[in-house]
Amino acid sequence: MEVKTRENEKIETKINDLETNHLFAIPKDIEEKINERWFFLYNWIWEKDVKESLERDFLKSIDKFWIAIALLMLIPWFIAYSYWSIVYILALILILNIIFLSYLIFLSIKRSNILRKNAYVVLTNNYISINWNIKNKNKFNQNDFDKINKISTLFEEKIFEESNIKNSKSSLTKKLWEKFTLWFIKILKLWRWNSKNSWQLVLILILLYLVYAFTLLLIYIIWIFLVWIFWIFLNLINKKILLIKWHKITKINSNFENIDLFSNNLSDERTELENLLNEAKNNNWIDSLLTKINSKLELINSNANKAINTNIELKKDIENSNYKEMFDYITYNSWIKKQIIIPLEQIKTLLEKNLEILSNQKKEIEELLKIENDPKKSWPILASKKRVEMRIEEINIHISKMDLYINKLK
Repeated sequence: MEVKTRENEKIETKINDLETNHLFAIPKDIEEKINERWFFLYNWIWEKDVKESLERDFLKSIDKFWIAIALLMLIPWFIAYSYWSIVYILALILILNIIFLSYLIFLSIKRSNILRKNAYVVLTNNYISINWNIKNKNKFNQNDFDKINKISTLFEEKIFEESNIKNSKSSLTKKLWEKFTLWFIKILKLWRWNSKNSWQLVLILILLYLVYAFTLLLIYIIWIFLVWIFWIFLNLINKKILLIKWHKITKINSNFENIDLFSNNLSDERTELENLLNEAKNNNWIDSLLTKINSKLELINSNANKAINTNIELKKDIENSNYKEMFDYITYNSWIKKQIIIPLEQIKTLLEKNLEILSNQKKEIEELLKIENDPKKSWPILASKKRVEMRIEEINIHISKMDLYINKLK
């Protein structure tokens, strides 16, 4: 019995692991990025999702309670007809819009709060942070699962999948239009009755139906306008709060992206520098090429400095954030080596090769000076030697800078 219990526990653990892995089916490209640099920030819920979810729910309410809404609207029309007063109708529309607006404000605040907590999902090689809670990827319980499922259902967007809320709105609009058309056709079919007064009943029903449709359309137009006005205000608040609440993590993400950018720049500049150095070697280091080479080396130094400063800032931000327990120095340092150190080492190797070429040129010039006794002929050779020495000195300075950058990053 004891063996069976342990086996059951193992089976339950495997089932839970499968559920968790299914819940976090991370796309291959994101998984590769996480494995490479340790960190990935995924934008799950957007500001517009709140607005679209409210519009969808309004359409759902009409679809579900359209008969109750019809009665609520048409009874006051009878009262208005009895008293021949439009005031009752205007009062009705005003009351209904106040109800809708109150409900809108309530839902907007509630869903904006969900947005603020779940705008982003932070992923690392071993951890995931949702709703500002940090957990090991394989240690999510049923309560966590239910919360995530609830958010996914509410905004019709599973993590790492496309949002379906626009399709849902479109389908509901089509469904409502078909429903209104179908009921209008059903009313018209009452003409088939043989009763003499059937046409009067049908005419009254058609008029009532048109009044209901017109009132509902008017409320919808007003409601959509109110949503639009209210949303401008609410969206500004949400963006401000998101900037404050998620500032640290978006800054961390920006620094990761910046290091990627500096890495690409260094790789591109290394290729361009190699071409310029080859051209300079074949054209005896003419002044126009030297200007281009110096300009390229300045860009390399600039990107290297920026990469070093960003790396220092990034580590500091991580260590001072709630995500420090998720930090994997081994993976991160390996990524920094690949992104920045290796391109700098390649540039250093390139400079060392050209330094060797220049050193050989200097030796050749010195050999020429030994056999040349005529001062008039030796003068241009001396000038050439001086230029080569200046190039050697400049390259040595840049090699030292590369060493300094590499040591700072190690």
